[in-house]
Amino acid sequence: MRVLAAVAVSLLVVSPRLPAAAQSADPGEGRVRPHPEFVVSTDWLARHLDSPGVVVVHVGRGDAAYLAGHIPGARYLPLVAVATTIGGVPNEFPPREQLAETFRSLGVGDSARIVLYGDDAGLLAARAWVALDLLGRSGDAAILDGGLTKWVAERRAVETGPHAAPAGPLTVRWRPERVVTAAWVRSHLRDRSVLLVDARSPDLYSGAAPAGHLPGARNIYWMSMLESADDPVLKPMHALHEGVWKAAGADGPAVRTVVTYCHTGMQASFDYFVARYLGYPDVRLYDGSMAEWNMLQWPVERSGQ
Repeated sequence: MRVLAAVAVSLLVVSPRLPAAAQSADPGEGRVRPHPEFVVSTDWLARHLDSPGVVVVHVGRGDAAYLAGHIPGARYLPLVAVATTIGGVPNEFPPREQLAETFRSLGVGDSARIVLYGDDAGLLAARAWVALDLLGRSGDAAILDGGLTKWVAERRAVETGPHAAPAGPLTVRWRPERVVTAAWVRSHLRDRSVLLVDARSPDLYSGAAPAGHLPGARNIYWMSMLESADDPVLKPMHALHEGVWKAAGADGPAVRTVVTYCHTGMQASFDYFVARYLGYPDVRLYDGSMAEWNMLQWPVERSGQ
């Protein structure tokens, strides 16, 4: 295995807890209890990269980018392991035992502290985090803020080639209620206690491009929660809460449940993650999203209708 960058990093040798991100944990006024521990900085990871129990996972659509250069020691998780086609609907989560076995095979055991990043600006890492949330293990997992883009920009070490790891035991506390069906969504379209959040771009949401949105849904484009495409770190927690989620109605007095969706559940996974990060108590994912909804030929809205 060949190290490409030679940036010296001082590493701790104690088993760490996942920390808060390097920003205020106060999201502002509202009925939320934030989870800053769901995000870790590149500085934190650099200090704890060799600490016992820290497992770094690189999520990719294919292994070419991973093999070309990944964070030292990172294990490879193919996206298809957490987003597969079921019943003609793309990017669905596989069954519980298959999902659990995927993470066991990576060596993600009960004592692991898991740090996730992916090929992109955070979308793939968020999908893997939601998978761990379904398995009841999200309290042990965090997304690397800025991902590999930030890590490389800071001239930190990367390595090439595969990284093998022994399988480990993983206790599952399955949370099936965190994913909802099309029938559940349709039955709650007029329920004021449920906020539907569309994670796609504004043009797809509005119907300016041939799409439209679920009736009554609000739009929170997943990329709008990052500083920029070139600097893919999350905006400060307070700004995310006050400027994005509260503004979309997530703190409305009647709202009890937030349901995210997109076209196939991928972008919705990022919105789901951020909603959980901010501390909304009941967040769910409509994984079938518009791909399934349109197959069923159920009603959509467009801006101005």
